[in-house]
Amino acid sequence: MDSTRTISELKSAFIWSQVRIFSESLDLPEDWRNYAAETTEGDLSDKVIEDVLHKVNAAAKQHNRVVYSSQAIHHVAQQITNLYWSSVSQEARSRDAFAQGIEKTTDLSREINITKMSVTLESQEASEEEHTRYRELRERLASLDSQRQQRQRRLDQLQHLRRLVEPFKDPQNDIQPNLITKDGELVQELEKMRILVARVGGRIAQQKRSSGVFENYDYSLPGSGERLEALLDMP
Repeated sequence: MDSTRTISELKSAFIWSQVRIFSESLDLPEDWRNYAAETTEGDLSDKVIEDVLHKVNAAAKQHNRVVYSSQAIHHVAQQITNLYWSSVSQEARSRDAFAQGIEKTTDLSREINITKMSVTLESQEASEEEHTRYRELRERLASLDSQRQQRQRRLDQLQHLRRLVEPFKDPQNDIQPNLITKDGELVQELEKMRILVARVGGRIAQQKRSSGVFENYDYSLPGSGERLEALLDMP
């Protein structure tokens, strides 16, 4: 960076470089038709495309001349300069205040206040023991702040995970209420079906007896009884 140029000049030069990029004429690549959507009305002629592109570039240049005028760019650069010097002034005043001593109302749990503290005790009247104690306390404070930030990041991660698993608190009602459990809906329907099968089987057997035909029929699928009992006995 050129140290002989002011902040306003540097920012103005940067803004002008971006404006020049915005003001460059648009141009279509040679193979643009390969990416164009097919239409039922046929392809546009090159003459139409050139006319439209020329009008777009002319409108863009006119817009840039109006919006990005010299006065506007100078005004923006001047605002950036004022904000910069204002922040520098506030930072200097804050450091001067810390150099004179730490106030009792200073929140030392904030990292920004810890970093502003002097590395060494600047009091010339302080003893060597006081200098050592100040340095140890400052290092201890910085270490505790680092641990606090780690705990905070861990807390944020856990809270995020907690929000993710919120829907799983009551899975039988929120996720899949028909899970195979002892009191689940599926088991209740199976119980109704078993009763219905027994009734139908009884009616068929009664009709067979009344007609004089005595045969033994098994109206359940192989292994269905064992599986049903296992489902009903689930906790």
